[in-house]
Amino acid sequence: MDATDATRRNKPVITIRAATVRGQHRHVVFSRINGKEKRTFFNTRLEARLHRDALTEKLETGGTDAFKESSGLSVEKAWKEFTLVRMPKLKVGNHTRLLNWWWGHFVEKYGTMGINDIKPIHIESFLSRPSWCGTTAQQGFVYLRLVFNWLVRYELALANPVLKIDSPKAAPEHHLLTMPQIKRLLALTEKNNRLRAWLVLGLFGGMRISEVGRCLPKHIESEEIFVPIRKSTDPKPRPRFVPIQPALLRHLPKKWDCLEEGYIKRDRTELSNEMGWAEWPQNCLRHTSASMHRAMWQDSAKTAYFLGHSSPRMVEEKYARGVRQNEAKAFWAL
Repeated sequence: MDATDATRRNKPVITIRAATVRGQHRHVVFSRINGKEKRTFFNTRLEARLHRDALTEKLETGGTDAFKESSGLSVEKAWKEFTLVRMPKLKVGNHTRLLNWWWGHFVEKYGTMGINDIKPIHIESFLSRPSWCGTTAQQGFVYLRLVFNWLVRYELALANPVLKIDSPKAAPEHHLLTMPQIKRLLALTEKNNRLRAWLVLGLFGGMRISEVGRCLPKHIESEEIFVPIRKSTDPKPRPRFVPIQPALLRHLPKKWDCLEEGYIKRDRTELSNEMGWAEWPQNCLRHTSASMHRAMWQDSAKTAYFLGHSSPRMVEEKYARGVRQNEAKAFWAL
């Protein structure tokens, strides 16, 4: 290699190129700084331009020294810092599971980028995946914002880009299933004991997803379901007993294995596809069960006990006029 070639290789280069990855068109930011070559892939040219501009600005203000390993955190390292310092202080449960899920996907897409190079357009692009509806995107918005807030608070990031975009619009949380939808769900799960148990414990038992995940056949008693109490910092956690309705007994299989989210998710996604839904409607089973129970018995205190709520008033406000009584009678007769 002559002197001219060596000079050319040491000169910083930052360009945008086109590429095809697994049949998909992508925009690639190619950089060669300090003799190290790097390629970062983006779905849109706008994202690629923003990343290129961020690298160029970093180069102009800090020179090639700004790209040494010790200068700032990457997205992957920032997340690792959060998991080592903050995560152990959080209660293990659905909250930490979702944190890991969302940031696992975010690191997969932007892990090699500097945490301070993440712009609002990157957040919007990440949350605009076609398969995610508004409810899902809003959840991602919350978990991205949470970690970025922590990084800013402890001076590991300069700013929170999530705060500069509008929160995705979520669909109404109070999803109610129609009778044709309920009948189809029962028909589709007839030969899958695990998914069937998960479905009917929520639909005819009014149980929360977290409660269903802890429920096994041994917890089904003659008249009530004993819901195991989750690990909690509460020194006096209250036990939870769910009254068993005849409809639940008619549809509940005798045997099933683990109903935790990780075991259910794939089957539930396939069930959503069979129903023609973009994703599973949030809390649809419990909300349908609550509305049907309140319409059937016209007793908010009884429905509150059924749901494990302490407030009949909340039941009255949220479920009192969800469905007609004749529809509720047909539901509990299934």
